[in-house]
Amino acid sequence: MPFQPTNMTTQTGSAYKAAIDADTAALQGAWGKRRNVNGDGQVNQLVTAVTLSGAWQYVLDGWEAQSYTAANSSGSFGQIADSNFPAQVAIGTANLGTTGAVTVAFRTKMESHHVRDLLSAPFQYGSPAHPFASVGFLAFQDSGAAVNVTPILRSADAVDNFATMSNSLTGSAQTLPSGAVTQLWWDGAGNAFQLDNFTNARNGLCLELQFAMPTGLSTKNLRIGDVQLEGGQVASFYGRSGFGDELERAQRYYAKTFPLATAPAQNAGTSGALVASQGVGASTAQKGAFWSFPTRMIKAPSLTLFNPSAANAQVRNLDTNSDCTASVADIVSEWGASFNMTTPTGSAAGQRLAVQLVADARL
Repeated sequence: MPFQPTNMTTQTGSAYKAAIDADTAALQGAWGKRRNVNGDGQVNQLVTAVTLSGAWQYVLDGWEAQSYTAANSSGSFGQIADSNFPAQVAIGTANLGTTGAVTVAFRTKMESHHVRDLLSAPFQYGSPAHPFASVGFLAFQDSGAAVNVTPILRSADAVDNFATMSNSLTGSAQTLPSGAVTQLWWDGAGNAFQLDNFTNARNGLCLELQFAMPTGLSTKNLRIGDVQLEGGQVASFYGRSGFGDELERAQRYYAKTFPLATAPAQNAGTSGALVASQGVGASTAQKGAFWSFPTRMIKAPSLTLFNPSAANAQVRNLDTNSDCTASVADIVSEWGASFNMTTPTGSAAGQRLAVQLVADARL
């Protein structure tokens, strides 16, 4: 919703209040109004696109995708360069194929700390007052016909644990035309999500966007961007943060030592790798090498080790060009992780040990 002019001398009380609400929402700090992370898809630590399947898969930071009828659909999903979106990138695919009608869906999860206040007074409307959340985003598809888009808001049964989501609110379907980037809104008294009777809303929210795609598609586009969930009945244009700020928010759930443009993989090079000094002699256990995460993560993550110079998960001695053995994560917490290894035969104290790492605490 664009900025609304206000005039208390000529507008009715309800119109004036609605305009003030719209202006207040539009002028809020970027992160203050937007509850979801990476809504424009600029942060993409995975780098490599993911093949669409019948199971939810992360396709970039904060975003998963799936097909509800995998046998009828194909395509690789991830970050797509697109100058028609304000961020110059979008979330989705350029090669969607279908052999039957299919629902393709995207979803993003919001931890409890980001949404628990949505039931409070500032986001309540009406008499008696009820709390609301509104949704807006850009979308594009070129199937040749308009398609229906349906948002679903789900709540986590347990705090920040989305393994089970028994409760949901389904928004009204809206039409997305073919061939044009279109702004869609779910706001106002008729379309915003009413939250007061939404069980477990404070546990964390998952926003799912479903697209009903027709059969017979080949190498077609389906893309979204500038996705924003915010409190209240007034949806406003996307609140964009600086890239560094958004990256740090994404790293609360997923972090890597690799350069941002490098997909995590074995034998992908030493750029960005964690390097520690070998403190013991050859064929000896070394403990306590430590990686401090870029930011405190939501929980202690799972840790994956990648050899930077060979196709295995061992720490590498850069001076002897040989691998350690028994490389393993040891103590892992929200803010960092240590790992142990046994040094290679023929190595010596003072040499360099290197490893690439991924910490995964995604919801």
